[in-house]
Amino acid sequence: MLFARSAFAVAAQAMVAALFVLRGSPTPWRDSEPWLPVYGTLIDAGCLALLWRLTRREGIGLFELVGFERARLGRDLLLGLVLIPVSLLFILGGSYAAGWIVYGTLAPPVLFGRLPFPAVLYGVLVWPFIWGLTEQMTYNGYLVPRFQVLRRSTGVAVAVVAFAWALQHAFMPLTFDPEFMAFRLLAAIPSSIFQTLVYLRLRRLFPLAFAHALMDSATVLIPVLQ
Repeated sequence: MLFARSAFAVAAQAMVAALFVLRGSPTPWRDSEPWLPVYGTLIDAGCLALLWRLTRREGIGLFELVGFERARLGRDLLLGLVLIPVSLLFILGGSYAAGWIVYGTLAPPVLFGRLPFPAVLYGVLVWPFIWGLTEQMTYNGYLVPRFQVLRRSTGVAVAVVAFAWALQHAFMPLTFDPEFMAFRLLAAIPSSIFQTLVYLRLRRLFPLAFAHALMDSATVLIPVLQ
């Protein structure tokens, strides 16, 4: 499960690239790269199916990983909003530091390009909420607690899961550009560690998933507004 999202990411992008091949594109893989906010839902579908199978083996329900409590909904939404500015410090700090390390500049490369309006609409209103919840369920809800038990060490659990979480970004999208892939990996490490530690403190996914979704939605929207 550690590397499932990375594997599903490559497979989903390959499917989109195949569609561009059918359309006669001379650069199908490159053309597929900006479409992550659309094909990303295929990644989530694969992860949710795998999580469903694994949790079923354990005799629990898939959404027990979320730990949602209706009575806490208002507080969790508010906490999610509070987490956004703190999360941005780690996200932007990681991006600028990685940009300096890899490119020698504090101006990191732009992640998403322009997409047709229907794709942008999906990427802003639908994709982030499925993505944020599934990603949090995968790394925090499922992997961190189990590595704590298997390795009998919170430190090892955080290190292993946060690294795998950061590594997935090198494949989302997969560009075959070593510098960009290294940038994506390094940029995500601070945020991955932060989110893992916050989850271990809260033991609730919903605030993290809500904050995650809103930030991803803004990431898709910003290139449109520029």
